[in-house]
Amino acid sequence: MKKFFATLFAATLLISGCGDKAEDVKSDATKVEDAATKIEQKAAQIAQTPTVDEKFSLGGISPGMTFDEAKKILGEPTAQHDGDEFTFANGLMIDVEMNSVEEIKIRQAGVKTGAGVEVGMTEQNLIDAYGRADATENDDGFVEHKYFSGDKLTKLEFDVSNGSIVEIKCSLND
Repeated sequence: MKKFFATLFAATLLISGCGDKAEDVKSDATKVEDAATKIEQKAAQIAQTPTVDEKFSLGGISPGMTFDEAKKILGEPTAQHDGDEFTFANGLMIDVEMNSVEEIKIRQAGVKTGAGVEVGMTEQNLIDAYGRADATENDDGFVEHKYFSGDKLTKLEFDVSNGSIVEIKCSLND
């Protein structure tokens, strides 16, 4: 695609008489090709960056999705508690209300948020992925870092003990 644009640009210059020398045309075509390469690299970088909504998920599950959608991703639950809390083989726990996922939580490594953070990672890993917390609280010996989605409908909570993440919760913000 880059070569096509560079060739098209060079041909346009030749036809219009703007380029006096073949060297000028070749130089201009190289500049266009370099610019096209930079644009492609930036587009690839943007495509790999999780959106705000994707960051507010846990194990591919987002608050507000239906329980049936969650089961399509995770499979059938391995346990049910109190009628509306389910545990899955990967350790993920989901609270459901009226067939809608209200909260997702995990207390073991192996399940990541949309930004790649998981239990066992350091507090610095969390800050690198999400930035400074919107709110921080000390709760029963844990430091709880809270992040809110741009629309404030979803929140992520990370419980940190001795510098390491010990629990992650993703829920609808009440």
